[in-house]
Amino acid sequence: MKNDLNNYLADRSAPERLKDQPVCQLVKPSAIKKIFKARQLFSHKGTYGHALIFAGAEQTMGAAILSAKGCLYAGAGLTTLSIPESGLTALNTCLPEIMYLDRKIVAKDSELKVYQVIAIGPGLSTVKASLELLTHLLEQQKPLIIDADALNLLAAHREWIPKIPSGSILTPHMKEFDRLFGEHNTWFERLNTAVKKAKELNCLILLKNQYTFVVNEQGKIWINTTGNPAMAQGGMGDVLTGILAAYSAQGYSNEEAAILGCYFHGLSGDSLAEKDFNVTASQVAEHLPEVIKKTFFR
Repeated sequence: MKNDLNNYLADRSAPERLKDQPVCQLVKPSAIKKIFKARQLFSHKGTYGHALIFAGAEQTMGAAILSAKGCLYAGAGLTTLSIPESGLTALNTCLPEIMYLDRKIVAKDSELKVYQVIAIGPGLSTVKASLELLTHLLEQQKPLIIDADALNLLAAHREWIPKIPSGSILTPHMKEFDRLFGEHNTWFERLNTAVKKAKELNCLILLKNQYTFVVNEQGKIWINTTGNPAMAQGGMGDVLTGILAAYSAQGYSNEEAAILGCYFHGLSGDSLAEKDFNVTASQVAEHLPEVIKKTFFR
């Protein structure tokens, strides 16, 4: 692990390795045990929050369903998915537990107040209607979890980046990050930019890769220690967005939700990879309750 991280962060022009700086910390099981809360007796679906996810387009409904699946299996009390109406049959067949919100209703801002968290982006597409939806949500100044095509829309319309609501979570992979904030030659450079932008926007930035970096609003960096190459398949980021939404809905802070979400997402993949050569995003989502129970509540 140590050698892998040295190679991952290596930048011969940098005077120090970022991992050795005091603002950088590895996520270990002991930290997870301090953060994660058991489900309580006499609780109900309302106890664990209501998440709303805007995702999917006519040809990318799978991303929306994977994101909703991540939210469901990570334990949100209620999950509502806003997708094009053409995806309703697929949604009702695959995930009957998930509710539906017509996107036309979003124009009524009062409808958004019932949700503890709103996520946007997986499979959304970058068409004009998606941009209008994103800008409408940005104007509400309610914190968002912003992923995938929502990030690509922001990269194409950078004038909206300063309008990202304070307290939001951005979840770019390397290419999305560079589209948003400019090209970088090394991970060291990206992390320096992530620290700067997290402080500037007062948002948490979750920079995805095998060792995902969580950069909080004060610029502290957490390095996730779970995950493996068996997870290198499409849809993993969509599931992670749903998991983040679930933990945010349950009342965890941005930092806690990001740390838990990344750790459990990777832990599920690690458990599956013990017997499988490669694992799918659906498997990772569906395995979450079992691996969490076995690891932390024996």
